[in-house]
Amino acid sequence: MKVCPKCQAQNDDQAAFCEQCGYHFTEEEAAEPAAQGERLQTETNPEPTAAVASRRTTEKNGNKVPWLVGGIIVLLGVVLGLSLYLFLGNSKPAPTAASSTQMESTAKSQNSTAESSTKEDELAKYDDIITEAKKLTIAGKYKESELQLAAIPVSALAQDKYSTIRSAIEDLNAKNAAGMNQQAAKDTQGNAGGDSTFVGDFAKWANTYTFYYSQEDQIQSTLTISANGGVTQNNYDGTQYFGKAVITSADGEYLSYETNELYPGEMPATKMIEPNVTITIDWDNGGGSQVYYGYLSYSSRLALTDGREKGAGVNEVWISY
Repeated sequence: MKVCPKCQAQNDDQAAFCEQCGYHFTEEEAAEPAAQGERLQTETNPEPTAAVASRRTTEKNGNKVPWLVGGIIVLLGVVLGLSLYLFLGNSKPAPTAASSTQMESTAKSQNSTAESSTKEDELAKYDDIITEAKKLTIAGKYKESELQLAAIPVSALAQDKYSTIRSAIEDLNAKNAAGMNQQAAKDTQGNAGGDSTFVGDFAKWANTYTFYYSQEDQIQSTLTISANGGVTQNNYDGTQYFGKAVITSADGEYLSYETNELYPGEMPATKMIEPNVTITIDWDNGGGSQVYYGYLSYSSRLALTDGREKGAGVNEVWISY
């Protein structure tokens, strides 16, 4: 190969002019051996011929490559971004089991909060009634106290959540019964011509009774019998009935309820009982008369029944607490 002394370009050994710069080779340069050309190339330009050619090509095209690569990268970025937008925009995550459980937990929490609020409202209302009844009991107004307590439905007392209310009512019922018995005893002692029938073995039947199970349209709440035979019936609608009771021994069989459950939530089973006493009440103001048959229940409570059928149950059953 012949090396141009001007631009160092390589030329064919037989070339008369440089293919790169057009330099005119002399006869001496033309006759110079290839080894001399190679030595001159090595001394003046140690860079390999392939590297020189590559560098020149790069110098010519170098300014185009960065723009081309940059354009490709930008295009890829746009395509990728558009794909992600379309995918995420049309995709909605399906609800997981965890999210469903959380929703159910939230609903239960809300229901529980609502039930708790209702219970607190009812407790507050019943507490106010009991507070007023206590004031009346302390003042010796036992009948009025019983009427106040009658405003609390027996169906509510059957629920476990009202156990404290139920205990308070039972306590007041006992105090009112004792107070009315004392008043009746004083009335009997003050009236020489009067006759108290609830004495001796019959004395325990002078008591306060609660209506055991209410069927449709029944409004009875409590029945109080004093030692002198005075009777007061309190009803849930606020009305009161008054009368006079006479007690005697009894025999035979009469219809009643099973009274083992303290506050039945549904109609109890019926049964036949053998009474210990018969209590006949003559109601004031032309209310007529009514007969109850008293017996000691298996739960050791005093019970009264009128022995009459009503629907699938008994018309009236009363028990003491």
